[in-house]
Amino acid sequence: MKRFQIEEAVKYGWNTVKTNLGLFVALALVYAILGSIDGNPQPHNRTFTGPISWLLTTLMMMGIIRIVLKFVDGGKARFSELWANFDGFLRYFGASILYGLIVFGGLILLIVPGIIWAIRFSYYGYFIIDGKCGVTESLRKSTELTKGSKMDLFVFGLAILGINVLGILCLGIGVLVTIPLSWLAVGHVYRKLQATVVPAAPAAPTAN
Repeated sequence: MKRFQIEEAVKYGWNTVKTNLGLFVALALVYAILGSIDGNPQPHNRTFTGPISWLLTTLMMMGIIRIVLKFVDGGKARFSELWANFDGFLRYFGASILYGLIVFGGLILLIVPGIIWAIRFSYYGYFIIDGKCGVTESLRKSTELTKGSKMDLFVFGLAILGINVLGILCLGIGVLVTIPLSWLAVGHVYRKLQATVVPAAPAAPTAN
């Protein structure tokens, strides 16, 4: 039995973006601008702007996760909440570095392990923001959450990639809708997986 439906997640993302178009287009625009900082045509400036872009994008993604979860949980959010709270930044930053190193190492090992680990640990940020978890705890909980659903999540990732490619083909402007649609779809799947997670079996008692 599937723990989530791709069509349902995409439909949720589309309907939520459509209903709150101004907010999500503004968020996507800021995200695109921050990502373009690395594109500085002056080579001597890239060493400086690259880390700034990465830092600001990391901070923004923390706000995006908070906003997405508010909508997924039936609430509303405002643009001002994007930069409202940086609690857990060091944990998120540390986990992002560790996640990147793990995935990079896996990609070196014939690519497939990198894809598997990328899926396995993909929800670390949600557990840091939503569950106030530590670095290693967030990776462990993401492992538990995605257990038994990696192939479904892989197909889901391909669907999200395809949607964003279509956004790029729409003169590039379409990504202002497809990017936030993707955020919301991922958040929707996170909650669906949480609702169906199988708790780990308790350890067997040891004999005295």
